[in-house]
Amino acid sequence: MRRKAGTGLVRNELRLLLTAVDLAGAGHDSFHGYDLARHLAVADDEPAVMSQPTLYRALRRLEERDALSSEWETLEEAAANGREGRPRRYYRITTGGAELAKAELRERELQWTRGQLIPLPTDNA
Repeated sequence: MRRKAGTGLVRNELRLLLTAVDLAGAGHDSFHGYDLARHLAVADDEPAVMSQPTLYRALRRLEERDALSSEWETLEEAAANGREGRPRRYYRITTGGAELAKAELRERELQWTRGQLIPLPTDNA
């Protein structure tokens, strides 16, 4: 999804960022992409997680905005955690990311109270 510079987050980015804020608030200092998608699905009471291409594009855009930072685990770290296979990329919310989430929520709240934000239709409607 293309957007002009300086515009707000798109829906998936905001959902992921808020989930990252929740995880960080619950004491998880880092998390991998699938953790975010799984927690998001549980929070939204959805049966399926976000598709991988959608998930990782949104995570990459959040990193470009300095809302998240990431680093790859080493094979030694994976083995120490009892995991075999490919290393995972772990994300952390940045201070700027937490501030961005708060600012986005404030802006959407203002839009809602002014009647400028129209809820998206659901599949049930």
